[in-house]
Amino acid sequence: MLSTRQLSVAAGHRALVDKLDWQVRKGELWCVLGRNGSGKTTLLHTLAGVLSPAAGEVRLQNVLVTAIEPAALARLRGLMPQVQSDAFQDSVFNAVAIARVPHRLGASWDTSEDIDAVGGALARVGLRNRMADDVTHLSGGERQRVALAALMVQSPDLMLLDEPVAHQDVGHQLEVMRLLRELSETHAVVVSCHDINLAVRFATHVLLLGDQVHWQGSVEQVLDEDRLSRAFACQFSRDGLFWVAH
Repeated sequence: MLSTRQLSVAAGHRALVDKLDWQVRKGELWCVLGRNGSGKTTLLHTLAGVLSPAAGEVRLQNVLVTAIEPAALARLRGLMPQVQSDAFQDSVFNAVAIARVPHRLGASWDTSEDIDAVGGALARVGLRNRMADDVTHLSGGERQRVALAALMVQSPDLMLLDEPVAHQDVGHQLEVMRLLRELSETHAVVVSCHDINLAVRFATHVLLLGDQVHWQGSVEQVLDEDRLSRAFACQFSRDGLFWVAH
């Protein structure tokens, strides 16, 4: 689904990720882990085609992301940013329904299929009863889950999510991660996050970003004391299934 070849990303003159050769397939849930400033957000935006790489290439279904026509690209990949910004008031329903545009013919209004898709997605994120509410009146965590519902109705083959649990309480963090694991059964899903133990619990694979170095593979292959210590600049030990920082 997604492949990169010698991909490098940077912030200004500061190199973040260097020479990344990577493949993400349907059926996989990848967690991108790393310190603040390690390049997680920049990488996701580059994979989506929003930012240009410093070097190398990004391909979706073996086609350069920059060569894909916008409507087709919207059906292939979707990006959920870390922060949602609403310029004007609108209903929760409309904030989600707009994401159905890539699947519509012409400029048609919401079809019964669109309405069912929006209601179903909001139900899965626990917000069906807020459908008529104004998005500008939601909490940060609720607005984030509305964005997740929008990504679900867009239903791209590749779902890219930047810190989707950052504004959620513990219970909703678990619900969101369970939902993403479920979505990964039919989509390729890449999630950036800070919680190593959420990755241990829900991810199938990890991309761990360090200082000018990265590691990738299954959770069991990648996460060990040495790599985590190098990536996060602190010591780690194992406590049962989970990691503890010292």
